[in-house]
Amino acid sequence: MSLNGFESAGHPGVGDGHDPFFRFTCVGDASDLDTVYRIRYQVYCVERGFLDENDYPNELERDEFDACSLHMLATHRAGHPAGTARLVMPSPLGFPLMSHCVFSDDYAFLNDPSHPALASFAEISRLAVSKAFRRREGDSVFGGPPRVDFGWPEGAEILSFVPPRNTPIILIGLSRLLYQESKRNGITHWMLAMERGLYLMLRRLGFRYTPAGPDVDYFGPVRPYVTSIQAFETALHATFPATLRYLACGLESELVPDCIESDGTGGPHEQELVRRA
Repeated sequence: MSLNGFESAGHPGVGDGHDPFFRFTCVGDASDLDTVYRIRYQVYCVERGFLDENDYPNELERDEFDACSLHMLATHRAGHPAGTARLVMPSPLGFPLMSHCVFSDDYAFLNDPSHPALASFAEISRLAVSKAFRRREGDSVFGGPPRVDFGWPEGAEILSFVPPRNTPIILIGLSRLLYQESKRNGITHWMLAMERGLYLMLRRLGFRYTPAGPDVDYFGPVRPYVTSIQAFETALHATFPATLRYLACGLESELVPDCIESDGTGGPHEQELVRRA
């Protein structure tokens, strides 16, 4: 299935939310996709050595799963590409991690690529943040918090999400796109292969994923994880409800999780007023 087969590719609501530093978009244009593949080449081939540079002479890292994926792109407000991730949708190809990871116990059924439950699963993969946006001391390979030198956009006040201290802002913005496009496309569960550092970082943000198998060597030591989106929403609302409201900001009303509608906050469009210090 090609990218154009997905209902929400390039959805006009994606990227709304008044992010002061970056624009986050779901892309399908050939030029934008080349930008996505170039970021991945730089991170996965050149910097981390997970893939052989010689296999990508045009410096664009891509594979057979890209045609059945939704691609997320973070762009700094000055126009510089900053990061990317993809949501691999269900297709006859299965999912990338199935060739590397083994699922166990309650999740052993995921070892069968023909299992009917997989029709509502998607895999989150190819998360990459440009080196230009992780050069400060303390930044991880997944970026860091907003930079002081970015400043706020012109104007005395803006409507914006205020992330918890030290939140990797590119990571959480890409997560918002992954969440929204999953909801729009009827995805009910996520699977992903994570190194422990990313797993711990996401836990600090309130993102809960369940270990679903043993550690393997797949772009370094990783472990497969699974979550239902409903469980993800419930856990996040219990710990960082403002973060869940940020993730849901811009969603169609019928897709907004019940826990937001019932918590008395007025739904995802009610955001905190932020004044310039």
